Amino acid sequence: MTIKEASRITGVSTDNLRYYERIGLIPKIKRNDSGIRDYDAADIGMIELVLRFKSAGMKLGTIRKYVDLAMSGEDTAEARRKILIEARNDLAEQLEEIERSIDLMNYKIDTYNQKCAPVTDEIVKAWKQSGNAQKTSQEI
Repeated sequence: MTIKEASRITGVSTDNLRYYERIGLIPKIKRNDSGIRDYDAADIGMIELVLRFKSAGMKLGTIRKYVDLAMSGEDTAEARRKILIEARNDLAEQLEEIERSIDLMNYKIDTYNQKCAPVTDEIVKAWKQSGNAQKTSQEI
């Protein structure tokens, strides 16, 4: 299939497909007699693997290393496994950070409802009683 077809199937621009090949994220794509790239199902599978790794936050250099190892054969299985474990650990750390941020936001929301909202209500009430309530915020 042509690069346009591969682009349509994978959602990766033709420029990025060329770039991925140039930097070694995907193996060299075979060419037809006219020198035009001719993608097959295995190439699409490799592109999709790269996309999954990217969406997991893996850096391009790490993906390239993984692909290089994979292309080198079965004796690299342990090295590839280590890359995957490190990527998983990175994701777990990110998840923990996100969970801490969510906990903080929940605390702030609870604190707002318990402490800030009543204070805000008092300020608005005092403001209304002062006579300034007739002025709009643009006039103040």
